[in-house]
Amino acid sequence: MIDVDHLGVRPEFSENVSPASVKEAMSACPTVSSDFGILRRRDDYEPAVDSKTEAAWGAITGIWEGHAGDDEIRFKGSSGGALTAISQYCLEVLEMHGVLHTGQNRDDPIRNKSRLSRSREELLEVVGSRYSPASVCDGLEMVETAPKPCVVIGKPVEIAATRNAMNLRPALEKNVGLTLSFFCAETPPTKATRSLLEKLGVAEGALKSLRYRGYGWPGYFVTQCASEEPKQHWIYDKTWAYLQQYRPWAVHQWPDGSGELADISCGDPWYEEPDGENPGFSLLVARTRLGREIIEGAIEHGYLTATPAEVWKLEKSQAGLLRKKGAVWGRRQMHRVMGMPNAKFKDVDLFSIWLDLPFRTKVRSTLGTLQRIWRRRLWKLP
Repeated sequence: MIDVDHLGVRPEFSENVSPASVKEAMSACPTVSSDFGILRRRDDYEPAVDSKTEAAWGAITGIWEGHAGDDEIRFKGSSGGALTAISQYCLEVLEMHGVLHTGQNRDDPIRNKSRLSRSREELLEVVGSRYSPASVCDGLEMVETAPKPCVVIGKPVEIAATRNAMNLRPALEKNVGLTLSFFCAETPPTKATRSLLEKLGVAEGALKSLRYRGYGWPGYFVTQCASEEPKQHWIYDKTWAYLQQYRPWAVHQWPDGSGELADISCGDPWYEEPDGENPGFSLLVARTRLGREIIEGAIEHGYLTATPAEVWKLEKSQAGLLRKKGAVWGRRQMHRVMGMPNAKFKDVDLFSIWLDLPFRTKVRSTLGTLQRIWRRRLWKLP
């Protein structure tokens, strides 16, 4: 996997790669094919919501609202530190071997690196969201060869890839003890962060560390250069508005923004307006029986402070992700019109969500998409 500056992390095949390896890689790639119904078809799945909510948000066995019981984790985390708290619970109480996730590359702060954390201290080193390219799946070998099951934390598309890889490798499936994800509109490329640093007058070469948010909810974009104190720049809302303009075409075709294939997914409860000083809290969505049991266990042992939440909080907090999911249906139709390929998505009802979109959004998802394809000459891309 290589970081293409204006696109993000992409696979690169060596010249002598075997056809069998290419086939296996394509079978694991979520943008070749993804099955969004695998959790709902499990024998032990017990839905906690109606079928319309399931169609919109995927499998759900419970919804909570809360935050990490540990004040430091809560404050430093992007939205209450729930994922970090759950990970700590899995390490210390369930005795899982490690947590595979991504964090700032110590040698190159604008880039990310996959790692296997095995303690609270290691988890805290990389707490908080990163709005730059990541590829947690390049670390799945560490999970596959671990002596005990591990936690895997990734973006929705990375968890979809992990599920595909688990189907191909029994040893990996055995060792993935829990999958965690977060609400995500997908990642801007490295070029976006470089552009923001330039706009803020921060020299990339002098950069020692970079934080996109956290340390309060929702947090600020913070940089630290060599021999200087950390410098706080823009609040999260303004930072994201700038960075998201650079998101590549591929991420606009991905429908899952809420981690539908993870055991648990968490995200910001945007139904409330953050003030930048709040220490943070999250919506927690369990999608499997295992996910529900993990959340309940983490609450019982004090790793999480959380109470059941109403479904409307999910819908009101993440309406943008639902609009994006519906818009994907229109975009895919325009791909077909232009003779462009589409990923194979199984057991996901994009059309009904598209129908519920406002008229102007429907137009943008179809005619607007057609215009962008024509203007960028996307049909000519390999």
